[in-house]
Amino acid sequence: MVLRILIISTSRELAPQPAVPIGAAWVAEALHLAGFRVMFLDLCFQRDPVRAVEEAILSFRPEGIALSVRNLDNCDFLSPKTFLPEVKTIVETIKARSDARILVGGAGVSIMPLQVLEYLELDHAVVGEGERAAPLFFQSRGAREVSLVPGVVCREPSGIESPIPAAPFSTDFVTPRMNKWVDSRRYLRLEPVLPVQGKRGCANRCLYCTYKSIEGGIWRIREAGSVADEIAALMRDTGAREFEFVDSIFNQPEGYLEILLEEILRRGLKGKFSISSLSPKGLTVQQVQLMERAGVKSAVVTPEAASDVTLAALRKDFSERDVIHAAEILGRSSIRVLWCFLLGGPKEDEATLAKTAGFLNTQLKRKDSAYLTTGIRIYPGTGLREMAIEEGMITADYNLLMPAFYFSQRLTPQKGMEILNGTVRHLSRCILASDTHKTSNETLRLLGTKIGLPTPFWRYAGYANLFNRRNRSVRQNLAPGPTALE
Repeated sequence: MVLRILIISTSRELAPQPAVPIGAAWVAEALHLAGFRVMFLDLCFQRDPVRAVEEAILSFRPEGIALSVRNLDNCDFLSPKTFLPEVKTIVETIKARSDARILVGGAGVSIMPLQVLEYLELDHAVVGEGERAAPLFFQSRGAREVSLVPGVVCREPSGIESPIPAAPFSTDFVTPRMNKWVDSRRYLRLEPVLPVQGKRGCANRCLYCTYKSIEGGIWRIREAGSVADEIAALMRDTGAREFEFVDSIFNQPEGYLEILLEEILRRGLKGKFSISSLSPKGLTVQQVQLMERAGVKSAVVTPEAASDVTLAALRKDFSERDVIHAAEILGRSSIRVLWCFLLGGPKEDEATLAKTAGFLNTQLKRKDSAYLTTGIRIYPGTGLREMAIEEGMITADYNLLMPAFYFSQRLTPQKGMEILNGTVRHLSRCILASDTHKTSNETLRLLGTKIGLPTPFWRYAGYANLFNRRNRSVRQNLAPGPTALE
């Protein structure tokens, strides 16, 4: 008998843009290749997600249900919001309508699987990738077999938690065939860009980062021809011509960027590409020129700070000089850059923040913008958690399912904004994380897609700020809001 598996992508967040559920599509394809009959339900655009789940269960009658949870919360210190209550409502709906075996996974779950299981009152979660774990889980015939599936965490009915297993990360990638499972055109109507992932993992050891839990601590690279095939298929099937490389750091490891972009050039793929994460470390003129030739029009660069003191505290493997050097190279190119900074990190004070303000004044070109995040979300298993405990920000027994944030004790958010307001000359080109939830930003994005404005839409940050009628010299509401899970 062929088992029926319902995959539900639970993400409904539209800010700063809706995220195409590429990970869930990967798992759907893996289940299909393993012989399961698969139905994919994306809740992102459902007006009534509960009803959509009820109807899917009634029509499909699944024996197994896989839930994908991309994010636990919005990671916004100034306007925090948790997504878990919505997921719990979905879980309660499933339990009331079906006795199917449930497996929950996704990036958010991999970070703290036991806490998520306890909150959702579920028994099984995937740590890391689901392409191998999900087929094995649904093929298993009892609690004993389930407990032996690599990467699956079990919550014991007695309340005794099982140890978190090491996630098995593979180099044998399944082709995601995203358009087969996801209504890509729906996403393209909101923003004309589709995601492509050419590698997984990250070998860096940044103080706050969770990539080790989500994708593993080593680089795992897809064959360049397979990535090019995926892009060509998406062009053919969806009409898309714009793609974003969503790899953790696009210019690492050494040689990866060159191999992939040269394959795109060799294949003659006339797309418009963006890069979601570029490191200042080791960036060369030759790499930037290759990006331009291959059709890269924009990139997000993530130094997080422009001060050696803060960079060292964040355990970055590059210096302030590297950040400036990368800015000079990119500044001479046609590539638009969104510079990302974390304000209030470890050892941040007035002097280090002044360095970031100075960088924005001297290196932010007219074609560029900056994204400023206040405070850093604290996650289990990170050096930032240990630091927060040592500094008395959280207790050792706090499970971190409810958002908690680190902000340097040498500075206050109010003082930090005073420094930015008083020193940065082009604040209109700076985007605060909390700005992305404003209705005017969503309206601008929708309008931009409809009338065909050139992407990336963050290039219009100045216009969005005018629409928001914000007085940049006086910033209100700096105190963080509630984070309770009620």
